[in-house]
This record gives sequence, C-alpha cells and structure tokens, in this order.
Amino acid sequence: MIAKRTHRLGTALFASALVAAAACAHFGLHRAARHGDAPTHHPPMQLASTQRPSHTLPPGAPRLLLDPPALARLRDAARAQREPYTFVLARADEALSKPLASGYQGFEWADAVAHLALVWRATGDARYAEGGLRYLRALLDDRFEVGDGKGGAEVVRADSGYGIRTFGAYTALGYDWLRGAPSLDPALRERVVARLSAWLAWYKTDGYLRDHSLANYYWGYLTALSFAGLSLAGEAPEGDAWLALARQELSERALPALRDELVGGGWPEGFQYGEYTGAEVALVAEAFRTGAGLELARQCAWLGDLVPHHTHALLPDERSVYDGGTWGEHPARPSALGLSGASIALDAIGDPRANEARWLLRHALPPLRREQAWIGLLAARPDASERSPRGGATSLHLKGAGLTFARSAWANDATWVSFQAGPRLAEDHQDADQGHFELFRGGDGLLVDGGNSEGSATINHNTLLVDDGGRHLNYPPNQGVFGGDRVKTTRFEDDGQLVLATGDLGEAYAPACAREGCKERSVRRAMRTFAFVRPSLLVIEDELELERGDDGVTWAAHLTVQPTLNGDTASAVVGSSRVDVRTLEPRDAKRAAPREPTPSGEGSHRANAPWGPMWRLEVESPRGPDERRFLHVISTGPAAALPPPASLVEAKGVSGASIVSGARRTVVLFAHTRPPLSIELRGPADEVVVIGLEPARPYLATVDAACKLSVTASDGSGARRAGPGGFLRLPAKECAR
Repeated sequence: MIAKRTHRLGTALFASALVAAAACAHFGLHRAARHGDAPTHHPPMQLASTQRPSHTLPPGAPRLLLDPPALARLRDAARAQREPYTFVLARADEALSKPLASGYQGFEWADAVAHLALVWRATGDARYAEGGLRYLRALLDDRFEVGDGKGGAEVVRADSGYGIRTFGAYTALGYDWLRGAPSLDPALRERVVARLSAWLAWYKTDGYLRDHSLANYYWGYLTALSFAGLSLAGEAPEGDAWLALARQELSERALPALRDELVGGGWPEGFQYGEYTGAEVALVAEAFRTGAGLELARQCAWLGDLVPHHTHALLPDERSVYDGGTWGEHPARPSALGLSGASIALDAIGDPRANEARWLLRHALPPLRREQAWIGLLAARPDASERSPRGGATSLHLKGAGLTFARSAWANDATWVSFQAGPRLAEDHQDADQGHFELFRGGDGLLVDGGNSEGSATINHNTLLVDDGGRHLNYPPNQGVFGGDRVKTTRFEDDGQLVLATGDLGEAYAPACAREGCKERSVRRAMRTFAFVRPSLLVIEDELELERGDDGVTWAAHLTVQPTLNGDTASAVVGSSRVDVRTLEPRDAKRAAPREPTPSGEGSHRANAPWGPMWRLEVESPRGPDERRFLHVISTGPAAALPPPASLVEAKGVSGASIVSGARRTVVLFAHTRPPLSIELRGPADEVVVIGLEPARPYLATVDAACKLSVTASDGSGARRAGPGGFLRLPAKECAR
C-alpha cells in the first residue's frame, strides 16, 4: 500500500500557507523504490549547440539569462524607473535595510540575491552587489537567520530536498550574476563549488522524486544542476560535469516527458506548483540559450502551451483559476509567474505566443510585485507587441492530461466548465479525481472542487463513488492510484455550440494488484460523457458495469451552500447565480446533501477534507443490476431565474433529455447501439444532438414533421458526417409546433 501523501505548499506564490505546510510529513521514497517499476523512458532529444559554450563568454559577463539585450533592457528600465524595475528596487532596498529571515526553505534569501544582483547590474551601485553577496553567503552557510551557521552541506536535505531549488539554484544564479563584484574572490568561489557539490551529489542519489520528471521536486533539482553547470563550466571541473549531467537529464528524461506525456500542456500536480515549475522550465531553457547556445525552447512545446492553458484556466471574472491538484487556498488565485518565465523563453526564439503571453500579463494577470519580481522585470518588454489570445475557440482540450476547459463566451459573466479524464502522471499532488467536473458562472462557483490541500481523495470531487466493501478497492468508495495511467479522454469536439468530451474512467478504480497485472476489478467499465450546450446547459451521462450488482454507486457533486432538494432536482443560489441539478436517471435514485466533512477514514486517499463550508450532493443508484446509468441535466443562470424544464426521452437503443432553456428546446440523445435509431421526440424541438456515433462516419439523419428522429448509417449522398467527437447536431425545423 502506498504511504500517506502529503502536500508541500513550498512555493513563494502562497506565502501565507507555507509555514503551516512545512511541518507536513511525507512518504520520502521515490517512485521506483516504492512500486518496483522503472522510471518511464522516452526517446531522447538531441541538444545541438549553435553558439559558443558558456565558458568562452567575456570575463565577468553573466551566463544565465542576462545576455547583452537583456542587460540593455535592464539598464533602460532603471533609467526610466519603469514599474517592474521599481518592484525589484523596493525588494532590494528592503533586503539592504535589514537582515531578512530565510523564509520558507530559503525563498526570501533566494529572492534577495536575485533582486540585489539585478539592481547592481542595472545601476553599478556597489552597495547592491555587497548586499547580494551577503545573502549568497547566507545561502551557503545559514538556515533561518543571516549568520546563524545552521545551514551548510546538509541544508537541502530538509523536506526531502525541496530547498535545492532555492539554496542550490540561487547560489549558482547569485554566483553568476555577481561575477565581477569586488568581494567575490577565489575563496568564495571555492565555497560555492563545495556547497553545490554536496547538495547536488546528495540529491542525485537521495532526493525526493529525483527520477520523475513531471514532479516539481525534480525541476527544482534540474534547475539547480543546470544553473550550477552553466555558471561554473570552464572554471571548475565540477561545473563541466554538472553541465554534462544537466544536458543528459534534459535530453533523456525532462524534455521527452514534457513532449510525450503533457501534449497540449497542463501540470498534473496543479498550478500552485505548476507556476513555479513553469518558470523553472522556461528559465532553464533561456539559460541554456544565453550560456551554451542551446535553444531548448524550440524543443519544448509545453512552454508555448502554457499560453492557451492560462488563457482558458482563468475563470471569467479573472479573480480565480482552475484548481485541479494541490492548492493551499480557495478560490485559487491567478499568478503571472509561469507566463512571465515562458514569455522570456518564447520571445528569445521569436515564438508569436510570446505576444499572447504579454497580453495576458498586461491585461489579465496580477503583476509580480514581491515574490519573484525579478522574473517580471526580465519579462518586461515595454515596446514589444502584444496580441489577445481570446479571439479564437472558447474551449481547450489538453490531450496528455485529459483536461477540458470550455466557456460560453469571453465575457466576465460567462458560464465556465471543466472536465478531467486522463492518466495519472504525477507521483504526488495529483488528485484521484477522474471524471471530475466543475461549473462556474462568472466568479460564482456553483459546482466546485471540494477538497482542501489534503483533499485528494475522490470523495472531495464531482465524480462517481463506488463502494465494493473493500472486496477489491483499496480505498472504497474512492478511486485508487494504481491503474490510472490507462484513464483517458476518448473523444473531444467543439462545434461552436456543443462541447463534448467522453472519459474512459474504469481503470481509475483498479486495485493495488493492478501494478502486478491482476485482472480483479469491481468496476469493469465506467464511461462519463460530458456535453456542454452553450450558453448554460450541461448534460452528463454515466454508464458503469460492475462485477457485482450489490455494490454501491453514488454520483457526487459539491456546493458551497446547502442545496434545496425538490423531487428530482437540487437547486442552490451562489452569489448572483443559481444552479439546478436534475436527475433523470435512475428514476428511483436516493438523494441527499450532507454537510461535510462526513466520516471517511484517515489518510489522503480516503479523507473527506473540505476547504470551507461544503455540501456533497449525492445521487445513489439502486443496488441489484450490475449495469448502472446516470443522466443529469445541469443548468445555470441568474439567481432569480427558474430551473429549465427537462424530461427523459427514450426508445430502444437511445435515450436522453429534452430541455427547454429560454425560448429554445434542445434534445440531447445518447446512442447505446449502432444505428439504425428511431425515437419520438415527444414535442417540438429547435435542435437535436445525437451523441455516441462513429466519428467521421456519414449518416442519414432526419427529424420529420411528426417530431420523429431517424438515424441510419450511409455511404451515399445527402449524408451528414459525424465529427471527431462522434455526434451530430441537427436542426429540427420540420418538427411542427
């Protein structure tokens, strides 16, 4: 059994949560040691240099990030006293005015080194160089207070090596950026080399998740290794060895994993960690360009994918973002950190997505005023062009992560939805939430992720809970973490009116023996089809096949207010919006909405851990049949609106919902057998959607004057071809009113 997962909130993004999280214990064995499986291998990427190596740069010239154009922009920003520079200057002056405590895992000292060094490079004022060296020495020797002598060779071992990204990476960065300062003498360089040698050698053999490239821990290590190698190559034999190892890690592990496992973007641990990791990936790529002539950003599509991801993950009110994975606060707040880093790397290779990143940084995201303000300064291009990324599609599917975002429009009061159905990619911080969906209207969270930073268990999410009494499932009624690498989104399509995504969720419920190849399964099949009908309707169908009919299955969704249960409908008002959840199948389902937390057992895979006042809407299917089906119609609108009427429509091989929203009647049908299909719509309709057809297959589909739908496969003329999602959307003009 996997040991308890813990959540480190150790990024500078959410400083208020860091101290409390620092005390969390964790399971400190790396993936291969725990599960007996070798790290994932990918075809390597060739890293060919196009410029001179870093150690042939002019003496005293920085190698990391600060090439001549960057230095020129930096000095110009200082002369003009532009806002990003004033943020950095304020932080640098604060660090000069008083000795700063180290902060969580040294983040305050790391920032101090970067901010002071940049002001020195911008102004030539020696006070800032000396201040930067003072904090560099603190990184080398101290732990909590400047001069306490409690750090040194073993300082990065705390929290299984999290501090390698601060003590290690910023020691190397500080050495490089302060190169040429009077007090940076050979003796200090030797101490830098000695400390980096101890820290990097330990992490290489004992650091947490050192072999898992989709972990924020790994990228902290790789950032330190890369910065150390680039800054010291040619000056110390260790530097040459670190640079060679960093290139090997990038070509054989890091870049291939981003390429192969995160197609389309995303970060499986959640973007509380993804923001800082995104900045690290970008800065490593840019440092290799400036210091070694390697344009890694050209080989890292993931960096460009950060732009559409951030565009669609930002909620309509722009005050919060999608909160999948670990988050220390709710609502999850947006950050400019990842995109600031990405814009630096993308701009350097002429990628037009840098213009879109700049637009988001200038118009939609809060500036980096304090933590990592130096990255915001390096990203600033006051005269560079920008372009809104919001002119295209209002949905995005991340194929690798299996994550879908969609919205009704780019307005601040738009309806926004998400759907998760993808593989388990992260060893830590990825929730057991396959099938989870969310619904917002503007900034009003209507159906939300209910879990706090320890709420990774399925019971905190909006998906299916399966109770087999522990016969096979390790954490009933929750999903496990054992077969989830085979979960996937099988279909996705957006035709402008309808967004469809279908998730194959069955292996999310695999037991622990799945790692050894066992065939035992309580859930033989679980499919969730998610249909968002713009502007305000969700229709969700779930189909399950169980090993035994006496197992329990519950459909769950979370609200921050207590819903009203009235017949087959649960309703709630949040802010200026309302949500109505209507259960059409099973007709005899039991419904409840308990206040959380509820008794759930201990451990991160079981614990019901809400982040605030929370109610779990539960729809329990009757036991007996080994095949179960749920059909829900979910709508949103202004708080004073009435729930739209919805009714079940069914015939042999096909069933669905008829919904009247405003003056428009939409029928959404799910085909359970191959055509031919025929069904009476039971009244007039404006449009009919038929889901579950073969993608790209032509069909003859008609709605006649008697409101009868017929669908047959066809190879002839006059046929309609199903799209990649396997659905047809038909006008129903012939259906008499």
